[in-house]
Amino acid sequence: MLPTYKPQASKRDTLNDWGLDFWHECSPLGGVALHYLKSRRCFIPPADGDLRWHPSVKHGPSGHTGPALVALITDALTGKPLSLHRTWITPTGKANVTPARLVLSGHATKGGCIRLWPDDCLMGGLALGEGIETCLSLAHAFEPVWATIDAGHLADFPVLAGVEVLTICRDNDPAGHKAAAACATRWVNAGRTVRVTRQVPNDMNDVLTRGAA
Repeated sequence: MLPTYKPQASKRDTLNDWGLDFWHECSPLGGVALHYLKSRRCFIPPADGDLRWHPSVKHGPSGHTGPALVALITDALTGKPLSLHRTWITPTGKANVTPARLVLSGHATKGGCIRLWPDDCLMGGLALGEGIETCLSLAHAFEPVWATIDAGHLADFPVLAGVEVLTICRDNDPAGHKAAAACATRWVNAGRTVRVTRQVPNDMNDVLTRGAA
């Protein structure tokens, strides 16, 4: 007997009401979140960017409840809220849960990014990286910076009107190299100036936390 086919439910293409309410419950960076970012030697982004924190967030896979960075994922072109990205933390590192980062289930993130700086900070230039900590490490040298969440989103990141110079913080792994090349090629073909970082060992935040020059 053949198994019955059950079509997968399509994912939401906009943040649901629960997600919007939870986002509004989150606070500007402070407390445990600020200690965590400083322990990772991260640049602290402006309060009107899309990174906040909450002192008590449940981690579904483990049942753990604790503080988390909470980031709003928005459509890179339109700014429409798509989902939330959560990173469970302690004052000195990530919480002992797996995975330490989660996006909301049932929500599509295609075309999305985390606007660590608001749109009105884009004065002709923008820097991109995959992870939040990577981007906030790059911000010591370049700002504004947006996080693309992962290599796949970086590879697909669209060309933005009014942004003439793009800096890409490339993760030093095969996926990071491939994603940076794909994004850079798209922007260069659109007539934009692109700069790509070169760093070791893994990503920009490793350079800072390991004390590399």
